[in-house]
Amino acid sequence: MDDSGDPTGLSAIARSLSDEIGPFRRTLLNSSRARAGLPLIPDAQIEVLRRLFPDKWVSPTVLGRQLGLARPTVSNLVVAMERSGLVSRRADEADARSTKVGLTDLAREQLHVYDSAAEGLLTSILRDLTPAEQGTLRDALPLLGHIRTALERGEDATVNAPSGPGNA
Repeated sequence: MDDSGDPTGLSAIARSLSDEIGPFRRTLLNSSRARAGLPLIPDAQIEVLRRLFPDKWVSPTVLGRQLGLARPTVSNLVVAMERSGLVSRRADEADARSTKVGLTDLAREQLHVYDSAAEGLLTSILRDLTPAEQGTLRDALPLLGHIRTALERGEDATVNAPSGPGNA
């Protein structure tokens, strides 16, 4: 791709970030699972667990909206996770016709074990970085959080562009 129209280099940064994040996440997930001896849990189920952690109870409709998934997909996920003992359902206190989904103790324990394994794995790798590299990574973490929040809100560069001359 020709980046000559982007003197800031932001397109190249965006492409590199996109190229690295997915594989990084999958590699960390699989390495941490293996290290902790945890069962293979599909990524979509991990996303559900993270949305419910530690003690949130939400409707399948809300889960679907948060994850950008269709109602039948969420329904199938919840059924499979309930069968695996990872979530349970209860009646919505405000509307007995509706249900809410929450984590089981097993799911919380597996997330704790996974998080400990991931932390240990990353800590051992981070120790091999120079202090300057560690500082650069530390400084980048809030930026990654900001980018994630903007993505969750559906924002893009045009929404956040400052107004003024040359920025119509």
